[in-house]
Amino acid sequence: MSNPSSSPVPHRDAALTLGATNQQPRGPELSLHEVLDRLGPSVFAGLLDADGTVRYANQAALRAIDSAPEHVLGRRFDTTPWWQGCEVSQRRLQQALASAARGEASRFDVRVATSSGAMLVMDFSLLPLYGPDGRVVWLIPSARDVSEREHAQHQLLLTRHAVEQANDALLQIGPDGAFHDANAAACRLLGLERAELLRLRVPDIAPQVDEAQWPQRWRELCEHGSLRFETRLRHHEGYEIPVDVSASLVTSGDTSFGHVCIDDLRERRAAERRIRQLLLFDELTGLPNRQLLSERLGATLQAGAPTAVLVLELDRFKRINDGLGLHIGDAALREVAQRIVAGVRSVDLVARRGGDEFVIVMVATSAEALHTAQALLDAVARPMVIEGQEVHLTCSIGIATAPADGDRAETLLRRANAALHQAKLLGRNQTSLYAGAPQDDDPERLALETALRQALRDEQLELHYQPQVDLVQGRIVGVEALLRWQHPTLGHIAPDRFIPIAEETGLIVAIGDWVLRRAIEQAAAWQRAGLPPLRMAANLSARQLVQPDLARRIEGLLAASGLDPRLFGVEVTESMLINNFDQAVQHLQALRALGVEVSLDDFGTGYSSLSYLRRLPVDVVKIDRSLVPDVTAPAEDVSITRAIITMAHQLQMKVLAEGVESEGQAALLAANQCDQMQGYWFSTALPAAAVETMLRDGRQIDPALFGRRSRQRTLLLVDDEENVLAALRRLLRAEGWLILSATSAEQALQLMARHEIDVILSDQRMPGMTGVELLRRARQLYPETIRLVLSGYTELQSITDAINEGAIYKFLAKPWDDAELRAHLREAFTLKEMADQNRRLDREVQAANRDLAEVNQRLQTLLSAQREQNQREVGSREAAQELLDAVPVPVLGVDDEGLLVFANAPAQALCGLGGGFLGGAATEHLPPKLMRALDGESILFTLAGRRWWAVGRHLIGNARGRLLVLLPQAGASK
Repeated sequence: MSNPSSSPVPHRDAALTLGATNQQPRGPELSLHEVLDRLGPSVFAGLLDADGTVRYANQAALRAIDSAPEHVLGRRFDTTPWWQGCEVSQRRLQQALASAARGEASRFDVRVATSSGAMLVMDFSLLPLYGPDGRVVWLIPSARDVSEREHAQHQLLLTRHAVEQANDALLQIGPDGAFHDANAAACRLLGLERAELLRLRVPDIAPQVDEAQWPQRWRELCEHGSLRFETRLRHHEGYEIPVDVSASLVTSGDTSFGHVCIDDLRERRAAERRIRQLLLFDELTGLPNRQLLSERLGATLQAGAPTAVLVLELDRFKRINDGLGLHIGDAALREVAQRIVAGVRSVDLVARRGGDEFVIVMVATSAEALHTAQALLDAVARPMVIEGQEVHLTCSIGIATAPADGDRAETLLRRANAALHQAKLLGRNQTSLYAGAPQDDDPERLALETALRQALRDEQLELHYQPQVDLVQGRIVGVEALLRWQHPTLGHIAPDRFIPIAEETGLIVAIGDWVLRRAIEQAAAWQRAGLPPLRMAANLSARQLVQPDLARRIEGLLAASGLDPRLFGVEVTESMLINNFDQAVQHLQALRALGVEVSLDDFGTGYSSLSYLRRLPVDVVKIDRSLVPDVTAPAEDVSITRAIITMAHQLQMKVLAEGVESEGQAALLAANQCDQMQGYWFSTALPAAAVETMLRDGRQIDPALFGRRSRQRTLLLVDDEENVLAALRRLLRAEGWLILSATSAEQALQLMARHEIDVILSDQRMPGMTGVELLRRARQLYPETIRLVLSGYTELQSITDAINEGAIYKFLAKPWDDAELRAHLREAFTLKEMADQNRRLDREVQAANRDLAEVNQRLQTLLSAQREQNQREVGSREAAQELLDAVPVPVLGVDDEGLLVFANAPAQALCGLGGGFLGGAATEHLPPKLMRALDGESILFTLAGRRWWAVGRHLIGNARGRLLVLLPQAGASK
C-alpha cells in the first residue's frame, strides 16, 4: 500500500474545470460521466459536489456494493456502503474531503467493502475541480483495485522476514562474486555487519577461492544450475569455519544471481567427533579401544616395519574393586593409563582392550620391547594415592613381535596373550616373550580337545596309583591317584599334554569329579578286601577348589562308598591357593573337619610358600622333586631341603618328598627326618590290581638301609690360629668324626649354613667376633648344636653370662689335656644324639597325639550320637509306657527267656504285681492259666471275679518276646 500523499491542484486547470450547475447534467458533465464509466471494471470513479455529496458513481463502483444509483446519490460520500467496512479508511476519507474543499488533492491506499463482505485494497485519489470563478465546485474520487499488489508486497515482506530470521546463512552473489544481499545469520556466521559484508566478494571470505578461480566457479554454477559442496569460510577474526554450501542459479530476464545457503558444520563436526570418540575410544581412560586398536595395528603391520605388541594386564585387580570400591578401581585404571602413556614414545599406540587389560603397539625390536616392558612394570608398581587410599598394583606383560610371531593383527594379539599367560605362571609382575607354536594354532591340540570330550564320555580315562612309603618303618602308607589316558588309536597320551587342555576348556571340573569318585570307590574296595590300611590321595584342580559344595560332595562320596574319611586325602598346589586364598582355606578346613587329609603339593616352587604355609590347614607338605637332593648334592641344596623339613615339623606337619629316583636320595631324606616319599625308585604309578598285589605281598623298604646311611658326626673347630686347628685335627682324627674348621667367625657361619653341625668348639679371642658372640649367634640360628669354648683367656664375666643363658655348654681351657678334651667332645656328641633322639621321639609322640586326638574326636562324636540315640530311645520307651498305661485293658510283656519285663498299670492292679516284678520269671508272678496264652493260644479264664480273654502275640523286629493282652468278656460281671 502506498503512503498517503496530498498535492495541491492549480486553481485554473482548464482540463479539470467545469461550470457549476444544479440542473440535470449538461453536455460537459455528461461527457465526464461517460469517461468515468469507461475507466474499466477495476476502477471505481464518481463525482461529488464541493461538500462531499455523491452526484454520480460509475458502474464499477456500484457493482462492488451491488447498489442502484438512487441508493448512494445525494448521500455524503463517507456514509456510503463503500466505507462501512473500515473505520480507518473512513476517517482518512473525511480528512481528504476536508483537504479537497481547500483545493488540495489527496492520494492514499484504503480498504473498501464489497457486497460479498470482502475487503478490497484500493489506490484512492480525490481531485478538486474548479469553477470559472476559481472556486472548488466538484470533487472527483477514483480508486483502482491494488489487492494483488498488496498481497504480493505482503508475501515479499514475509519472505524477507523468513530470510532474515532463518538459522542458515543466506547470501545473494552476483556474477562478479560480489554479495548483493545477506541475512542476519550470514552476518553472525562471518562476524560482520551487513554493510561490511555487502562490500566484500567471495574470494574475501573463501580461502580456497581466489580472484582467478571465481569465473570458473560461476561458469560451473551456470552450467549445472546448482552446486553443493563442503568448504571452509574465514571468520572476521581470522579462524576458519567448516560449512556445507548449497548454491542455486536464479535468473530473471537479463539478471542472474546465485542464491547461496550455508550450513555451519561445527556442531555436526563436534557431534561426529564425539560419536567417533565413543566408537573408537575408551570412555574411562580416553585411550583407543579394541576397534581402533585393530585398525591401527593392521595399518602398522602393512607398513612392514618390525612391530612389537605388548599386552599388559594388572595382577589381581579385582581385589581393588571388591575391597575399595569401583570408583577407586576406575581412578586406578585412569592413573595406570597415564603411566603407560608416559612410559612409551609419543608415536607408540596405547589402547585399552577392556577391563584391566592394555595393549601397546610400537615399531621396535624384541629387545627394545623388553626394555619398555620392564620400565612399564616399574611404573605401574609405584604406589598411587587415590582419595586418601594408598593403592599398590603390579602387572604382567606378554610380548609378541612381527614378523617373527606373525604378520596379522589377530595373530599377534593372540600370541601376546599366550606370552601374558606364561608371565602369570612365572609368578606375575613379570614380562614374557612369546615362544613356540601357539596352542590355538596347533591342529593336534584341537584334535585332542575333541578326543578328550569323547574319552570322558566313553570311559577311556583310568587311574593309576603311585605308592607313598613311610621312611621310618619302610612300609606303604598311601597312594596318589594319577590320571592316565589310553586312546584307542593315539595310544598313551601324557597328562602334561591333555591336562592343560582340560583346564582351559573347563573339562577339568567333570574330569576332577570322575577322579574323586573313582579314587574313593577304589579305596573303599581295598578297605572291604581287608588290605593293610592306606591313604588314597587325589589331586584337586583350581576350579574344583572354588566350588562352594566341594566338601559336601566329597562327604557324600565317602558316605556312599563307606570309606573311612581318614583313609582319603586331597592334594592342592600353592599356586591354586593364591588367587582365592580365604575361600580355599574355608574349603580345606571343611575337608579336614571330615577327617580328610590335606597335602600341599609342589612345595618350594612358588614365591608365596613361607608367607602362606603358616595359615594353611595342611597336614602334609610335599617337597617338589626339584628340591630332593642326593648324597652327592652340594651342601646348600641339602640345607634347603633340611630347612623345609624342619619348618614343616615345627608347624606340626608331615613331610613327603616326591620324585625320589635313587637309593641315595631316599637315605639322605631319611637322615634329615623326612617322613614319607614316593618316586620311581620304589615304584611307578601302577594299575589298581598291581598295587593290590604289592600290598598283599607286603612290599616295603628295608629299614636297615636308613640305619646304614645314618649321618656322620660333625664337629666344627673355630680358631684364628692355623697351628691350633692342625693340632686339634691330628688329635681327633682317630675318632672318625667329620671335622670342619674355620679361622674366623664369618667362615664358621658360612660352614654352619652349608652343613648340619653337631658340636662347635671355638676359641674365645678372634678378630671381628669373639667366640662367645659366635656361639650366641649359633644358638639363635642352630639351637640343636652343642657349643663349647676352648680358650687360654678367662674372660670370666662374658663366659659366665654365656653359660648362664645357654649359649655355651662348657668352657675348656688351653692348653688342653688330650684325653679330657676327647672325653668332653664324646660327651657332647652323646648329648647331641640324645637330644636328636628326644626330638624324634617328641615328633612321634606329637604325631601319635594328633592321631589319638583325631580318634578321640571321632569317639566323642560317636558317643554324642549314641547318647542322643539313647535319649531318643528312653523318651520313646517312656512315651510308650505312658501310652500303654492309658490303655484300659491289662497288657504284659515277657521276653524270650520268660522274664516278665513289662506290665501296664491295669495289669499290675489285676495281677497284684509288686514293685519288684520286672526281671522276675513270668511263672512266678502270673497265674498258671496265663502261661498257656503266651504260646499263642487264646483262653478264657476268671480272675478277680471277672471273665477275661487272654490273647498272646509274638513280637518281631528290634523288640523280641511275647505280648499278652487281657480282654474282658462282653457281658461278664465281676
